[in-house]
Amino acid sequence: MNTGTVVKPQPGATAVERFVNRLLRPVGRLVLAFPRRQVIPPEIPDSGVYGIPDDLPRLYQPWFSPENASLLRPEVKANTLLSPEKLYSLRQMARTSIGVPGDIFEAGAGSGGSTRVILDVLQEAGSTKRIWSLDTFEGYQKIDPAKDGAHVQLAGCRCASLADVTRLLSTPNQQVVLIPGLIPGTLSQVKAQAISFAHIDVNLHEPTLASTEFVLDRLSPWGIVVFDDYAWPATYGARTAIDQACRSRGLNVTVVAHTGQAFLINSPRSAR
Repeated sequence: MNTGTVVKPQPGATAVERFVNRLLRPVGRLVLAFPRRQVIPPEIPDSGVYGIPDDLPRLYQPWFSPENASLLRPEVKANTLLSPEKLYSLRQMARTSIGVPGDIFEAGAGSGGSTRVILDVLQEAGSTKRIWSLDTFEGYQKIDPAKDGAHVQLAGCRCASLADVTRLLSTPNQQVVLIPGLIPGTLSQVKAQAISFAHIDVNLHEPTLASTEFVLDRLSPWGIVVFDDYAWPATYGARTAIDQACRSRGLNVTVVAHTGQAFLINSPRSAR
């Protein structure tokens, strides 16, 4: 049985790397030690945004650059569970869709931080699109252990109150419609005829399925949907719902590496 190629560790391996290698050696694998100094070409103007030398991914991390500092300002950080990477991806997708006709839809407002990021995109672009943002504002109110997992508990994932979220999102010349209650029952209150951008982050199977189907039935050509915890094992019920809704319409979902998000773009070829 071929267990893989054994690679000699580079000089300068840390104690942790040496310990891991001792554990992996019996199965024919070793961890390579990364060089302690990472050289970024001078042609790259924002080299400081790349991961520090001991950061294994060593990927470009624009969410930490000065130009993206707004993603980490207090009113956003204090009101979201999304990482800087996720917030960056969400904002970039929202920006990409700004010229697409239709309103904006969000299922799972939480404490309002992600909605605030989307609202900032609209302000930057001078857009007066409406945002329809739904949540129970009281945590999980209905769960299905068979589809959501036994670890999910009623009232779990409770975030800020409706009043607090309303204050956070109160912005002159921008219309944010907050709709409290259980999805799918509250979807009838969304009066959007067309949707240009959607963010779905409700974790559970039933509201994810209903929200996804609702959005896909109204998604404009070139409209974009961002699904938050698509690749996260604890929210597998949401992924099965997304797959069910998208496959039935012949739409493809793309996973965002590292964040666990996923997205789809309603290209004219797939538009109904």
